[in-house]
Amino acid sequence: MNASNGFAHLTLAEQVAQLFMVGYEGLNPNPITHRFLERGVGGLIFFRDNFDALPQQTPQAVADLTAKLQASVPAHLPRMLMGIDQEGGQVERLPHTLFPTALSPRAVALAEAPEQLAQEMYQAMAQHLRALGLNLNFFPTLDVNLQAENPIIGVRSFGDDPETVWRFAKIAMQAFEAEKLISVGKHFPGHGNGTVDSHLDLPTLHFTDAELQPFQQAIHAGVPVMLVAHGYYPALQTTKEEQQLPSSASPAIIQGLLRERFGFQGVIITDDMCMGAITQHRNPVEAALASLKAGVDILLYKQSTEAEWSVYQAVLQAFETGALPLSQLQASLTRIAHLKAQYLAEAPTPQVSLSQTDCQQQADVWAEQGISLLEGSADALPLPLEAPLLLVHPERIGMGNYAFDAPTSPPLEHYFEVAGFSQINSLTYPAKQAFDAPALCDSLTGSAPETVVFVSFNPLIYTSQANLYALLKAQFPHARFILASAGTPYDLQKLSMPQAHLSLCTYRPANMRALANVLANGVSAAATSEALQSARPA
Repeated sequence: MNASNGFAHLTLAEQVAQLFMVGYEGLNPNPITHRFLERGVGGLIFFRDNFDALPQQTPQAVADLTAKLQASVPAHLPRMLMGIDQEGGQVERLPHTLFPTALSPRAVALAEAPEQLAQEMYQAMAQHLRALGLNLNFFPTLDVNLQAENPIIGVRSFGDDPETVWRFAKIAMQAFEAEKLISVGKHFPGHGNGTVDSHLDLPTLHFTDAELQPFQQAIHAGVPVMLVAHGYYPALQTTKEEQQLPSSASPAIIQGLLRERFGFQGVIITDDMCMGAITQHRNPVEAALASLKAGVDILLYKQSTEAEWSVYQAVLQAFETGALPLSQLQASLTRIAHLKAQYLAEAPTPQVSLSQTDCQQQADVWAEQGISLLEGSADALPLPLEAPLLLVHPERIGMGNYAFDAPTSPPLEHYFEVAGFSQINSLTYPAKQAFDAPALCDSLTGSAPETVVFVSFNPLIYTSQANLYALLKAQFPHARFILASAGTPYDLQKLSMPQAHLSLCTYRPANMRALANVLANGVSAAATSEALQSARPA
């Protein structure tokens, strides 16, 4: 593979296919996906449903799937980028039965020995992903989470200051590089200061220069791929024309800021072009052409349907007619070819084979390290196993990505029973919906818990939880309250002080099991002042 001249041996149709990275639903690629594969599509992105559909839930089945897909591309065409969002915690595409659940970035940063944990966890993650035939991970998240009510970043960020974010993103990048796994920095130029989820609509992001620091440091450290967010940045997009564009189609952001000011020479990829930030405002073809015109190298689509094929045909036609210059195509192909020559020159040799038991054991180790005591006294723990306990927690079916785990793992009560608690009364609430908190409290009439364990999930956003917490405090004034934050650690901005405030920042089965064990056995150490400070938004 000669990176100096791009892919000169390919037809124009095959060259244009390199500018696309697509996904598909379920186990088998659909006919449109096969069209992309036959053209030599630049890459595939995988989601949870691709793996849930496997008839055999084993790591080998995943490796066989990725190998089969790579082999489906005609031999004269380049190998594909095989990408996944495996961040840890809230965003993990591989089931916990097939891959050890990692901690969310925020949980890593709050841990007792965070650098050592990050090094071990991201090295293992990279090794396992490569063994499964995956060669690109959409990570690290370089966003600085400046908004406590941010609905899209939150615990996916390492923290709310640039130094913390880069401190751990650097460890992840280095671990991935050592295993020849492609890092993707995201979401340029920073998605941490918004209150609108770009999966649903286009957010207006009130940008600060501090948010650029982790991206600039990642570029200086050699991050090979940068993902551009879908947002509108008034501070950066100041002209009338720019005000009509998302950041993923902004010349000011892609060329002026990323290429020229920061000198980034690697591959630029869009965030998913199927997100509401794009589809609610722009025609798919117009959106794709605008992004390419602005200097994007790869268009990312979570699916491959007739709509995406129509976009591909329109892009091909644009290069055929000169609406998009061939010089730009060649520049993108040179960058993509260089990336593939650097990371995909050899097929991966499986070095790691994990059973379901191996996955669970590894995840359990990380999960217990990821529970931090942020406020209160370590003396509040352990809890008495024989005393009446009220366990209040969110229904996982409404917890976004965490809902995927519900069919393949027991409820939280089960983990508390296994940990030795003998008098458990449980109350569940809708995680991301408004609900009637007084009615839920009425269902507890006659209860007399000695301890209330309240598992929260971003009550600053989903405020019915705060109402429920306050009512329970009033209803059981003599009970010990333990607050466990399954989402962001900012809950005390909305909830009154418990006897102990634990931060999980991740709510996979391993973290649920770890919570029960910590409450039964006590925490290893009180939170340091550094951990406490980093749990609060700037």
